[in-house]
Order: sequence, then structure tokens, then C-alpha cells
Amino acid sequence: MAEKLTVAIVGAGQIAGGYDRHKLNDDGIYTHAGAYVKDGRFQLQTVVDLDIAKAQDFLQEWQVNSATACLEDIYQAYHDVISVCTPDATHYEIITDLIEKQSCRTIFAEKPLALRIDEINALACLAREQNVNLVINFQRQFDPVHAGIQQMLATRMDKLLAVNAFYMKGLEHNGITMIDTLIFLCGVPRAVYAFNRVFNQQVNAYTYEFILFYDTFNITVKTVDTESSVYNYHIFEIDLLLADGRVTLNDNSRQVVSRSIVAFAYSGVNVLNDQKPDHTPTEFKFSMLAAINYIHQITSGMKPHAINTPEMSSVNKIIVDRIILSFDKKTKIEIGDMSWIR
Repeated sequence: MAEKLTVAIVGAGQIAGGYDRHKLNDDGIYTHAGAYVKDGRFQLQTVVDLDIAKAQDFLQEWQVNSATACLEDIYQAYHDVISVCTPDATHYEIITDLIEKQSCRTIFAEKPLALRIDEINALACLAREQNVNLVINFQRQFDPVHAGIQQMLATRMDKLLAVNAFYMKGLEHNGITMIDTLIFLCGVPRAVYAFNRVFNQQVNAYTYEFILFYDTFNITVKTVDTESSVYNYHIFEIDLLLADGRVTLNDNSRQVVSRSIVAFAYSGVNVLNDQKPDHTPTEFKFSMLAAINYIHQITSGMKPHAINTPEMSSVNKIIVDRIILSFDKKTKIEIGDMSWIR
């Protein structure tokens, strides 16, 4: 039997392991620890959290070998893989130290990679120099159903008329996942226009509403956030309107609803068949497992790292920054040349 890859998890919060603690009649895997354990080819060696009691609880729950409140204990050791599950503003400093101190072969970081474009570019350069795999957790790219929609659109982009999307909980925090998913499905837009923003009290940040412009269609992205309430409900929804049908990713990406074109009661009028739509589950609830399988492949040298790279995080951040600039200037902003990402 092959030796298991050793893992350290930095941060002991919800995405690290908490979301798999109290699932409601759901066999999905939604956390780093849950996926490492379910995969079976990893050994949870160390968990670190500034709250040592929290780290100790995590140790007991996930059968981790050791717990610490000191990041230096991670920097001075070596793990094959390190997951970074800390607050957004801490990512740059922690990941920089992990790479510079040669603490691991692969880093699996929560999004966003960093909060500034120069920081993202610096991490990309550092990871290349030190031959470290730096993977950002945009897990929808590991769902085969999302990939199937991408492949369908690649051959039928001329049929795409419009896209509507909804998200919540801040542009930098959840909005960047929406942007990454839309780029994955539809490509890089040529311009953006932000027409509204709402302050989200839960993440203490603004959620922006905006339009992404393409040559033959536009994407409108809106939110359910309101300034009058801390939290309403979670939503991550993408609605693709094509000339010959409609494909909707809803239920937080767990379901695809497809509608074909049918004749209406009026002669010569076509409508979308909302009476008999086709409901198909995605594999989103297992996409974290697929991501961890990818982590194993690149860490073991079975394939090169080419998915959810720092370079793609740079593209996401450029678009985020253009959205904010557009709102501040109240005008459409061009994205500029993105040929370097190909």
C-alpha cells in the first residue's frame, strides 16, 4: 500500500471541518478535513488555530495527530499538503511564509488567494520559483456537470442570448467564486459595469451588482443581500438563456434545470417549457472530494498543476477591481488584454 500523504490544516473553522459536522440528511462532503478523510490517501498530521481549544476539538473530531496554536510549528515542519482555511486577510502572509520556508509540496488555499492584485502576482511568482503547487478552492471546476455545461457552451456560444446570476455575502468573498464560475463557463468578459452595491453586515463588506459584457451577450449579476438584515439565505444561481432552451444551475449548484422550446397556445409563438422541465442533480456535493483527488495527483507528480492556479486568481481579481472602479466612476470599464492567461 502506498504511503499516505501528510496534511496540515491551518484554521479550524467551518470550511476546514465544521460544515461536515451537522449536515441535514446529506451525504455530501463540504470541507477540507472531510474530503481528506473520505479519500483515504491522506494522513491528517497537524491542525493549527490561534484558539488552541478549537484546535484540540478539531483534533478529537478528525483524529488529527497533533494540534498547535503556533504557526511556527507548521513552518518548521514539513507536510506534503497544507490547507489554508483562515480569514481572507491572512492568506497572503501565511502562504508566503509556507512557500519561503519550504513547508510543503502543495498548498490548497481557500478563496480569495489574497486581497490585492500585487499580492496574488507575488504569490504566483514565488510558487513558480519554489516549485510549489498553489491551488485555490473554486471547487465547481471539479464538478463534471459544470464541466459538461462548459463544453456545451463552447460549441454553442452563438446560441447564448443572456445570463442572469445571483450571489450573496460580499464581492471579494463569495462574488469572486461567482466570477470564477462565470469565466469557467463563458470565458473572460470584455467590460464590466457596476450599477449597485449593498453592505453585507455578516462579512463587513460590500456586495456589488454588475453586468459583464461579451461580444454577443451580457451577464447580469445580482444579490439577495440587503442592508436591513444581517443574513437572508444562501444563493448561488446561474441562469443561461439560449436561443433554443434554458439551463439553470440552482440549489447552490446542486441541481440543473433544463427547459426546451415548445409551441404556445397562440399560433406562431414559442415559449420555454416550464411545465415539464428536466431536473438533473450535479455532483457539486462531491466536488471537494474531486478537488482532493486532484491535490493527490499533482502532489504525487502524476499530473502538472493546471486548474485553479494563481494566474486565474489574478484574472478574477482584475475583474473584481474593475467592478469596484466602475461603481466608483459610474461608468463601464474595459477589462483589457487577457491573452496572457492562455
